[in-house]
Amino acid sequence: MLAALLLWLWWSDVPVGKAGSGKRTGRRSAVAGGSASGSMGIGSRGEADRSGVGQVRGRIVDSDGMPVTDGRVILHCLPRGGSHSFPIDAGVVEVGEEGQFVGPGCRGLVCAEFRHTHLLPREPWVFEPNQSEQMVTARPLERIVGTVVDVEGQPVAGARLMVRRGSDDDPTALPPFTTSTTTSDAEGGFGFARVERPPCDPCGEASGRCEVGDAAEVPAYNALVLVARAPGFRSVERAVELGQEDWQVTLLPPLPALRGTVRDAEGRAYPRARVLARSHVRGYEVHQAVVKDGSFALAELGEGGYDLRVLQDGVTLATANEVDAGTEVTLVGDRPAEGPTLVIEVVRRDGGDGVAGALVDGGPFAGARTDADGRVQAEDVAPGRYALVIRAPGSGTQRREIEVAAGAGEAGGAIVHRVDIVYDAP
Repeated sequence: MLAALLLWLWWSDVPVGKAGSGKRTGRRSAVAGGSASGSMGIGSRGEADRSGVGQVRGRIVDSDGMPVTDGRVILHCLPRGGSHSFPIDAGVVEVGEEGQFVGPGCRGLVCAEFRHTHLLPREPWVFEPNQSEQMVTARPLERIVGTVVDVEGQPVAGARLMVRRGSDDDPTALPPFTTSTTTSDAEGGFGFARVERPPCDPCGEASGRCEVGDAAEVPAYNALVLVARAPGFRSVERAVELGQEDWQVTLLPPLPALRGTVRDAEGRAYPRARVLARSHVRGYEVHQAVVKDGSFALAELGEGGYDLRVLQDGVTLATANEVDAGTEVTLVGDRPAEGPTLVIEVVRRDGGDGVAGALVDGGPFAGARTDADGRVQAEDVAPGRYALVIRAPGSGTQRREIEVAAGAGEAGGAIVHRVDIVYDAP
């Protein structure tokens, strides 16, 4: 009885002393506030409940009435009388083959956010749960279009185009397109889809995600550099602007090839060397050539010098700076071209049996698979440390570091450098 009396006094407005009054006031105000306003207590829990209630059904068509067959819909809820929206649990649904989607609803309005590479809702998509299927329309994003031609004005198909930021000095500006690269079609045409804001729906408006006014475009830098490359042509770049209508690019014939030789100090050719050439003034432009019998050729180069780097098995052998197209260069590696034969044995942890068909990558190996005895090998491996990645069916990825010491092998690779890697395959 005493406990019941004390509990009744604590919940009532009858003061039970100075300290008790402070506790009583705080507890009662919290409960009362939650019941009256819905912003705390039980009211807030109900508003923050993100679990789906009922279902919403939609079908997406394009501006011509044809079904949109791909994309993703993200469903948000604006509770009745609520001031903020929230994503609905399990409310991320894929669009079906006929443009249909079905997702969870909520106690309130359901807003559908659409994720697509080149389409946008034509108007806000708002649903009520447990209603018949609702048809909504998606419109294409605005596109900047152009063509790629050769010096005779003929279209060039399969050209690779890239847009880069130009001289725009606005640090807050964003890229204006949904992607920075594209490819020309059979008629030489290409296009970049503009980034646009979707129409404001009630969920976005309630949560303050909508921009003031009617601005649909995202602030983006206006000055751009359009780069075009295609087999048989040199790389070409052109300064363009978003408001510019003519985005035609003319590809030019390549300059004479940059040729050269790569050998070690004894004049021997490297068995697996390749040359990377990066434009000194256009850092995004990179070319590659395989060294065959000690020689290489780099075609389709543009104006200006190129920085060369010779690699074998991930190790840099030689470099050269600002070499122009049409030049012949001799590069000498700082490591011997001949070395030991490196043998990797992949074996089971239990029993030591070889694992056949294991994939070995890294160093002198590129997609090599072990034989019936669990072995792969590479000849004339230069001294250095190599990181290997090994994968076998039914077993996890194994990573190993190995070292080929200087002077480990005789000329011609007569000494085999053998590394055993324990592999825990089933």
